[in-house]
Amino acid sequence: MTLELERLGSVDEARADWEQLATASGCPFATVEWTETWLEHAAGPYVPQLFLARDPDGRAVAIVPLVIARGRYVRKARFLGFRAANQVGPICAPGDSELGVEALRQVLAATRRDWDVFVAENLPGTGWDERLGAKAIGGKGAPVVRGPWETWDDYLATRTHNLRSELRRKERRLQEQGLMHTTARSPEELEPALDALFDLHRGRWGSEASPFFSGLETFHRAFAAAAFERGWVRLHVFELEGRPVAANYSLRFGDAEWSYQLGRDLRLEHASVGLIGCAIAVREAFAEGAKEFRLGPGEQPYKRRLATDNTTLETVGIAHGLRGRASLMAARRREGTA
Repeated sequence: MTLELERLGSVDEARADWEQLATASGCPFATVEWTETWLEHAAGPYVPQLFLARDPDGRAVAIVPLVIARGRYVRKARFLGFRAANQVGPICAPGDSELGVEALRQVLAATRRDWDVFVAENLPGTGWDERLGAKAIGGKGAPVVRGPWETWDDYLATRTHNLRSELRRKERRLQEQGLMHTTARSPEELEPALDALFDLHRGRWGSEASPFFSGLETFHRAFAAAAFERGWVRLHVFELEGRPVAANYSLRFGDAEWSYQLGRDLRLEHASVGLIGCAIAVREAFAEGAKEFRLGPGEQPYKRRLATDNTTLETVGIAHGLRGRASLMAARRREGTA
């Protein structure tokens, strides 16, 4: 099906359609709030290429939000929010996913002269290389806890005996030691909770090495404030003896909660404080009525232990011209897919 593409000069030109499609997509990284905050605080020199696709009846079916990074030698097209988003892709309702793919194909054709290589990371599902005529670069799991669960014990009954025992024993022991659990409930509580999260994350990675920060702390704070106003933020902080020892930051969007970042005190690794904090976040999400808890990209052991299911995120690329092909080949070699 041939779709009608509208090139957008700004989000405002299609704000109502964008909000509707983002809500239908179920992904917080597709929202107007995410997009505008990223463009203001994280886009840097990237040039946005925003498109709205309509079907022959005039119905808005997809948004394709790209940016062009003009490097010294290679021009790269990426999805807006790349690296910071847990998931990217055409913004559309699940039932219109094939129309979203078609919209992306048409956008890539329409902008072909603007880029040498297109790289899309963390696309949901499989088969993107075949659907786009692209080369596979890499893939990763994204574990999920499916629900709903009437009680926490019902969920625990699906886990291994070792995990059930460990969660109960270690949470009880931490509580006996005075573990305090708070959740940011007001804008005044959000900033210190973010401070605790960032400090714990720096303790784990260092400010320069952290894949979460990468110069994006201003963006993360601004988006958290915008998301908090919409009621999406779930930020849990755990303290012992008056100091934060773990923090779990997730986004509640529709029926799903998306784990976005966590931090833990490495001095309490023996107490599994990070695992306990994540488990409590999962427990509270289902108590609030969530139907799934998305644990985020990567199959770290704690995620595999908590998850009841696994999903896939793919990274693919398309290149033309000598420089584009060389850039794509280098990316595939780094991932071991060349």
